[in-house]
Amino acid sequence: MTVQSLNGWWDYRIGGGAYKSIKVPYSALPVGKSEYRLRFDRAETSERSFLVFEGITYKAIVALNGRTLGEMLPYCQYKFEITDVMKDKENILSVEIYDIDVVFGPSEGWENYSGIIRGVYIEYTGKNVIADTSWATVFSGGYSKAACVVKAAVDAADNGFSLNAEFTLADPFGDIVFRGAVPVKERFAETAFEIEKPLLWSPDSPYLYTLEVSLLNSDGSQNSAGSAEKVGFKDFTVKGKRFYLNGEPLFLLGVCRHDTFGDDGHTLTEAEMIKDMKMIKDAGVNYVRLVHYPHNKRILEIADELGLLVSEEPGLWWSDMSNRELCDASLSVLEKTIQRDKNHVSVAFWLSFNECVFTPEFLLDSANVSRKADPTRMVSGANCMDIDMTKEQFSRCGFDFYTMHPYAPTPDRIRESAEKLDDKPLLLTEWGGYHVYQNENSMREFVQTIVEHWKNDESKPMIAGAAIWCWAEIYEFHRGEPACRNGILKEGLVDIYRNPLVNLEIFKQEFAALYEEKPKEYKIEVADYWFEPGDYFAVDLSDVMPGKEWNAAWDAMISNAKKPVERFSYIRKRERNLENGPVLPEEIKNIGVMPVSLEKYPLIISKDKKIIIPIGRTASCVYFFGNASMPKGFPMGGEYGEAVAEYTVVYSDGSRQTRVLRNGEDITTAAAYYGPSRINPLTENAKRAIKYSYDFDWEHYIVNLYYFPADESKEIRNIEIEVKGDGYDLLLYGITLKIL
Repeated sequence: MTVQSLNGWWDYRIGGGAYKSIKVPYSALPVGKSEYRLRFDRAETSERSFLVFEGITYKAIVALNGRTLGEMLPYCQYKFEITDVMKDKENILSVEIYDIDVVFGPSEGWENYSGIIRGVYIEYTGKNVIADTSWATVFSGGYSKAACVVKAAVDAADNGFSLNAEFTLADPFGDIVFRGAVPVKERFAETAFEIEKPLLWSPDSPYLYTLEVSLLNSDGSQNSAGSAEKVGFKDFTVKGKRFYLNGEPLFLLGVCRHDTFGDDGHTLTEAEMIKDMKMIKDAGVNYVRLVHYPHNKRILEIADELGLLVSEEPGLWWSDMSNRELCDASLSVLEKTIQRDKNHVSVAFWLSFNECVFTPEFLLDSANVSRKADPTRMVSGANCMDIDMTKEQFSRCGFDFYTMHPYAPTPDRIRESAEKLDDKPLLLTEWGGYHVYQNENSMREFVQTIVEHWKNDESKPMIAGAAIWCWAEIYEFHRGEPACRNGILKEGLVDIYRNPLVNLEIFKQEFAALYEEKPKEYKIEVADYWFEPGDYFAVDLSDVMPGKEWNAAWDAMISNAKKPVERFSYIRKRERNLENGPVLPEEIKNIGVMPVSLEKYPLIISKDKKIIIPIGRTASCVYFFGNASMPKGFPMGGEYGEAVAEYTVVYSDGSRQTRVLRNGEDITTAAAYYGPSRINPLTENAKRAIKYSYDFDWEHYIVNLYYFPADESKEIRNIEIEVKGDGYDLLLYGITLKIL
């Protein structure tokens, strides 16, 4: 096959005006109706020839030598056979473009550009051609083997009789790893083979193989030139609430990219496309959401080469899904895009719409179209609708994961989305916008919330990925502040010419926490009290409270402790930030000269829940480390002097020794902060043993020491702890005995 480019100077006119010259491909502002005309000669003699348009906007009617070839929808590739229409000399190719009053046309969400926005060319072929190929892999043996299936659709002028299809796969180094030929049957050929130890494609290692399909005569001679394309070995799927790439969990760290650059509209140069995608890669990104329409096919090739996962969508934005003509057009564009790009290893999944009041019918239709065109990939839609509606309809239509655009001044809608959309992965297909634009503090808060939800275990609300809105500023009019100024949507990490903005560096820095465990910032002060000389024994509490029971108690306590302080709700009606909770930040072996064995995570004793701690030895004194509670506890809640809990020493002879703990007299709150202030919880009968804080802005805690003498003539069988007061969760980090 050879190619004749038709790019260059065309005749152009608006409406019925005079023709002038314009260089194709190009993007221009919409004019309503325009006409394009090109005179050209055939480049060579061939058995068949095809006219190819890589993309127009928004509706076009194509004719060659006065014969209408067909209509085109926006953005996607169209191929027309012109074998019987093209002449050797003086061919006249004409294109009528409609760019305003068309159903599936200009969108409100970005500045629209009209034109023959991408390349035009003629393919000269033999009488038999490879019309389509499909590449699929299934892995086994821990990705040590890949079963490959390659299918080829053959457009054969003689119905494919006596033709063979030869399939060749070469590794990234050019070595042939498979070659085989099979007969073409009913214009179709398929082969299956296995590859040992395939080199897996990933953002870190974007290995590409070369797949070639050729048509041979029955004697093995070349019948017609075939096709060649880059493919890869990749397994991208979901498990639980996470995405997995090649068997490993992967957070989709993404950006939303429009196929525009500066003032060039949708017609980017090769240099602009490469620069754009390399800058995105250098930002630490592994996923690019190609919004909101099919992008130039070269972008997919660059993504393959650089190691960037991508998704594609058909061009819907707040569109009327009750309009059947519009929906049918979008599904056609989606299908054509999948057909064009399904073999690109960089494609992670398909998105069937963006920010539309979706209908169940459209969701089902788009899922069916996507899976029929590409059974190997997942499908969903980019969505900002009601969370409950999303959960119901996404699940009903079989979408593979949830999406949400949680635009808000704070990350609260992110948290709500993660809490409710909890039975499959949640991808934030957009977040950020003008709420974080050039706002360092807000940007950091959003990123930290996203990272925190990724690091949660499966039992907690999770986020599987997030694509910031947006990568680069774009032109958008008739919207105004705060999002737009001077006709530019000011929400990007870079400007329209790709000059970095403030948030780009913050984006890189903060999302680094996805890949590295930063040590938690904390400060700790341990008391240095004098204790009587003697022998001490630290009680082992590790088996006292079963894990499942402890988890339930911890979650309930933290949930209650997060509630906003009513007195300060006029400033910010939000939950407290308890990223860590009252967890000791480091191991402590001594309080003064007394040896201790303190649990990092304290026992939590709630109302009407008795804890029994086996002892089995004599002691002259019992020391309790904790004696603090959440959320209530002096001076944060409860009546001063009210009975809160009881410590009971049970001796082997059955006798009992009970101490009643009273609020403010014996216990305090564990939290050493109240609204915007630090506080100093003190009690008459308990000493301050430990004081510690996390991140200093948010979490300050204390551990108290309470003790009383025991009957050293009797063996202590066990110690019972019981909470009596409502709203008190008593914390116990350790018990030490002074022994004889």
